[in-house]
Amino acid sequence: MIPKGAGWHLAALAVEFGLIALIGLFLLAIGYAHNVSFDLTPTKEHTLSDQAQRTAARLDRDVTVTAFYNSQDQGRVRYLKDLLQRLEQLNSHFHFKMYDLDRSPLLANRYGIVSYNAGVIEDANRKLVIRDLAEGSLTTHLIKMIEGLERTALFTTGHGERDPGNPDERDGLSVVAKALEADNYRVERSSDLRSGIAEDVALLVIAGPKSDFTETEIKVVRAHLERGGGALVMLEANAPKRIQALVEEYGIFPGNDLIVDERNRLFFADSFAPQVAFFNEEILPYTGAPPAVLPLAQSMTVAPPTNPGITNAPLAFTGADTWADAERVSVETEDPKFREGIDRVGPVPVVAIAHVKAAVGTPAPPGRADANGSIIVVGDVSFATNLYSGSLGNEDLFLNLAHLAARAEALIAVRENQRPGGTFSRIYLTAVQARILFWSAVILLPGAVLLVGGWVGWRRRLRSAG
Repeated sequence: MIPKGAGWHLAALAVEFGLIALIGLFLLAIGYAHNVSFDLTPTKEHTLSDQAQRTAARLDRDVTVTAFYNSQDQGRVRYLKDLLQRLEQLNSHFHFKMYDLDRSPLLANRYGIVSYNAGVIEDANRKLVIRDLAEGSLTTHLIKMIEGLERTALFTTGHGERDPGNPDERDGLSVVAKALEADNYRVERSSDLRSGIAEDVALLVIAGPKSDFTETEIKVVRAHLERGGGALVMLEANAPKRIQALVEEYGIFPGNDLIVDERNRLFFADSFAPQVAFFNEEILPYTGAPPAVLPLAQSMTVAPPTNPGITNAPLAFTGADTWADAERVSVETEDPKFREGIDRVGPVPVVAIAHVKAAVGTPAPPGRADANGSIIVVGDVSFATNLYSGSLGNEDLFLNLAHLAARAEALIAVRENQRPGGTFSRIYLTAVQARILFWSAVILLPGAVLLVGGWVGWRRRLRSAG
């Protein structure tokens, strides 16, 4: 028998539970409609890279990914499904289908798929096979679907430059060359430019020449820029005279100095590996990439060019705490010192760009609004080598500068985190941060524990003695 008045309490309780249920359903509906999620993993493994998001947003026609998986590897299946769902949520033109390879052999054979975690991306006109379905490779194939024809990147190799075909850590550029290929470039090499540069070359890369170009080669490079081509020139201090004179024609003057960054130097580096602190955002908008590290970099000075068809500007700078050693004497001392009136105070420009106006009537290359050329000069080449390309934002810096020079601005983005080369750690600390971490974790915290333990022991001995 229910006590008197208990019915009202039960009714009120039922109403309260009903309201709680309605509120819960309302919150679920809001969450489903807006699909808000938070990725708290240290490596952001559940968040698409900036490059993947930008690429997916560019889709303007329907594409479908057909993926084939191994049902025994459920972890990989979940990864693939999560990746494809996130891309589908970004753009309604992206669609996907997933099949167990072992249960769909006929369909897999039709697509030419013979291994797990592979697939095909296709639209109404093209079909591309993806041998390894992961974020990086899928983004690469999406770029190829969107861009269509490949751009050509031509590396000069006949003057002691760093070689895109060389896998050596310190001298090779094979890592950034493969990254260019992933962004839909065809990488070629030339040891002699005297026969000319093909018109389909969108990007000319000159990576730290040690011997000089001939006068004919300089004329060929100049003609390439005047017809709308792009060039990325990476120069070390005291570069060969003709190539240095060429960039000076565009109002870009290498400093032949050495940039010092004592305060913000990384734990694994000396004071001569400054970070690129900020960019000229009117030309290269902020992408959120980590700062790049430029070992043994020289400064770039921009001056008004004598040719009215050329416009130029500094593009990237080191921090305000850096300075440029005008005579490069700092490498001979253990404690570099800034010399007032001699050295150049930071921020120091390390990258500069010049635009070359094309002659009237010059047809614009395919996919371009104009035929103007671009040349970008960087005061360092080591940052792009295999040893340093995986450090912080080095690969992003190289690729974004290459795209800017080639007038492929839509490809500028931040890519997936790459492992650093050599013995570099994935944890990057400045020397100051490393000292703070050492003193706090190795000295102060254990010392505090010892002090507290000693005090507690002393108090107990006092009590037991009393």
